[in-house]
Amino acid sequence: MRNAKIVCTIGPASDDRDTIRGLADAGMSVVRLNASHGTTDHRETVIERARAVDDEIDDPLAVMVDLKGPEVRTAEIDDPIALAEGSEVSFLEGDDATPERVGLTHSIGAAEPGDTILLDDGRIECRVERVDGESVVATVVSGGKLGSRKGVNLPGVAIDVDLITPEDEAELDLAARTNADFVAASFVRDADDVYRIADELEARGGDDIPIVAKIERAGAVENLEGIVDAADGVMVARGDLGVECPLEDVPVIQKRIIRTCVNEGVPVITATEMLDSMVSSRRPTRAEASDVANAVLDGTDAVMLSGETAVGEDPINVVDTMDRIVRQVESSDEYAETREQRVPTAEEGSRTEALARSARYLARDIGASTVVAVSESGFTARKTAMFRPGVPVVATTPNDRVRRQLALSWGVRPVLTEYANDMESILDNAVDAALDRGGAASGDTLVVLSGMLTELEGTNTTNTLKVHVAAETLVTGKGAVAGRVAAPVHRTEDGDLDALPEDSVVALGPEFNGEFGGDLDRIAGIVDAREGMTGYPAVVARELGVPMVSGAALPESVADGTTVTVDGERGVVYDGDVLRAARER
Repeated sequence: MRNAKIVCTIGPASDDRDTIRGLADAGMSVVRLNASHGTTDHRETVIERARAVDDEIDDPLAVMVDLKGPEVRTAEIDDPIALAEGSEVSFLEGDDATPERVGLTHSIGAAEPGDTILLDDGRIECRVERVDGESVVATVVSGGKLGSRKGVNLPGVAIDVDLITPEDEAELDLAARTNADFVAASFVRDADDVYRIADELEARGGDDIPIVAKIERAGAVENLEGIVDAADGVMVARGDLGVECPLEDVPVIQKRIIRTCVNEGVPVITATEMLDSMVSSRRPTRAEASDVANAVLDGTDAVMLSGETAVGEDPINVVDTMDRIVRQVESSDEYAETREQRVPTAEEGSRTEALARSARYLARDIGASTVVAVSESGFTARKTAMFRPGVPVVATTPNDRVRRQLALSWGVRPVLTEYANDMESILDNAVDAALDRGGAASGDTLVVLSGMLTELEGTNTTNTLKVHVAAETLVTGKGAVAGRVAAPVHRTEDGDLDALPEDSVVALGPEFNGEFGGDLDRIAGIVDAREGMTGYPAVVARELGVPMVSGAALPESVADGTTVTVDGERGVVYDGDVLRAARER
């Protein structure tokens, strides 16, 4: 499976149900609805379509409502206008734009002479000459054509605009009403801004909606640690960030944000212009492919597509291309090496992080195929992903909302399971879910990690870490001689080995009290119904160096010639060859 997830912005080119389904089949995990465009009512319709697709497919499809925030944009106009280099233009609130006077959604009267005004992601640059009340007069330094509703940036200028606009309030109502899986907060400056959004959601009954903080301002970079601590996720919004900060600083800032988030176990999305040329092209540029690859190598939880899927000519092809790039990178030795070198340390005092980190290395050292994280709230699953194990993470949860929210976390494959009455049943259900969804095969060794489950009153639900073999247990006893072997089993009443096929497991009944006769080299393992660690069979097993389990009466239903696996370390006899998966890896 792919570890890094794909977030897709839905727009006119992709908002019908069939295309949403096609995007999900191609690899989309999260639907992003950009409130800077379209209407709230239409976004509600798209959410309904996304939910319908989620019901049809196996993997979860989450919905993120991305707030417009206190952004400043130029007026909505029918045709572009030309701002000529060297000309003088006035900026003030208004709903029209001409080459001499550009209307804005908010006043930029806080600007001062010498400040820079950047339009349309910096494509047009102006220098402030004077401020006449709410009108800011500037000279066009670098001109060009200005279209409708283009972004306005004033690097280093604190514009007096409310964090939560009336338009944002409508989107927060929408998010709470439709049980959106995430809300992305635009233009946050510090942790307090994140908490304000959380308070507004809580007031609307959406207190369980995670907040993704978008890093778009230079001030946000300075307050990064506090924002990461306050938020449930972070987006590296490179569009505005590349205008607010020197362009040459953005790559390093991106790496710093990703690393900070990974170390804290907070999902991080790398966004903006990742495959921008594919808005109109069938193939991305080599530079764009490298951009995606570097974000994946840095450990990003997700990569995001914006205009490529919102207004592009072939959104599904874009997602398919992104999926191929990510998978190719993740299959490389360089990716494996990077992942091994950047394992975070567990927070002191956090049992969940300590166990999640242990699960990562335990899975590697015993050759496990999967880490299964049993998680009611998603916390344990996200902490497991934080340490980037080298095998897939199958997260089981009884909460469908959590199942969708885990769609954003690196390497996690969420599965919905039912509540059970005891911890053993919960763990068994989790393993069954991993088998049913293809996260593990019969015979695989799994590392199972469980967090605290609040629904089980009176049950010991403290954090648990265990190794589980995904196979039916035929009988348990005591491990007399360590080792593991898979071979056909044959019973003997008197110890005669003449009819025993080569490399067989010998099963001894409770009445056996003699010695073996014949070629001992035929014995691959011993299962003895009698208790005892020092009797004759145990002596033979040690001399031959074959595994043995004592105190284990093989059920009569197991016919001679049936392949079993003898685990002399755990004292268990499994049905079938549970070592096959490990050999094949």
